[in-house]
Amino acid sequence: MTQAVSSIITADETIYRAALESVVRYDTSARGRVRLTNRDRAELLQRLTTNDLVRLTPGQGTRTVLINSHARILDLLTVYALPEHLLVTTSPGQGGTLARYLQGRIFFQDKVAVEDLSESTIQLDLYGPEAAALIRQVTSVDPTDWPLHHIQAASIDTAQVWIARTLPIGGNGFSIFAERGDAEIVQQAFAAAQPLDAATFEVLRIEQGYPGPRHELSTDYIPLETGLNDAVSFSKGCYVGQEIIARMDSRNRLAKRLMGLRAEQPLAIGSALRHEDKEVGSITSAAQSPRYGSLGLAYIRTAQAEPGARLQTTDGIGVELVELPFVG
Repeated sequence: MTQAVSSIITADETIYRAALESVVRYDTSARGRVRLTNRDRAELLQRLTTNDLVRLTPGQGTRTVLINSHARILDLLTVYALPEHLLVTTSPGQGGTLARYLQGRIFFQDKVAVEDLSESTIQLDLYGPEAAALIRQVTSVDPTDWPLHHIQAASIDTAQVWIARTLPIGGNGFSIFAERGDAEIVQQAFAAAQPLDAATFEVLRIEQGYPGPRHELSTDYIPLETGLNDAVSFSKGCYVGQEIIARMDSRNRLAKRLMGLRAEQPLAIGSALRHEDKEVGSITSAAQSPRYGSLGLAYIRTAQAEPGARLQTTDGIGVELVELPFVG
């Protein structure tokens, strides 16, 4: 279904500037959080997702994709290795779904327990160039030089939290995980950061070219088409959907690629894109950026997926293909 142009997403310019110039906070507690414990916790995910997880040591993390037997995306996960367990984050509302999926695939000899923590914990994300400085001020932990997905314990007043480095927006990104009973302590501790609204986050997400749940992350697509190569190991052993991923990689042949779109007019999600009267893709995300104007994301047939190529929507709007991310 095509999204009406009147509903195109726009940013709150004050919050948008804060994300780029200082620091904002975004309550992402709607994301799922699942804990895996016992000896075979990494091995369970190893055979069900795309990345090499048994190599992770405490303090490390990585992205991995849960796919079906046809290598189609079920969810994009982030896995953090803690001393006694793995913490897995999911798309919003998918914690229980993931927990049930994993529990249904535990073998008799496996020693692993799966627990959905989505209701008993919170997640607060910080974005912007001053995010690390605010964390240092609040916790005395300095995350400035942490590698991506590093995770470390910290204290905020009486609350025990975990802090992880995440994908950047506005120069930096961090997630704080805490017990739900400590939510007020955590929120108050980071009150100096302006709250980020969902629409402004969506604009920033599209600028970065990050795939979003129910937009670019669905069973319509394969991780390599989505540009999630960092979440895929091409050398590890057998996992669900591996044969298709390996074949696509070895042949270097993708049916489509996720690309950025720039246009002179607002774009609508669901609009088909045409090249010489032939449909070559469709718009999966769209927004109005204060910096870049009308932007979108779309899966484009590989033969036409060239930066600078010109396409047209079914409404006659001309678009230019852009390599992601839009930001330099």
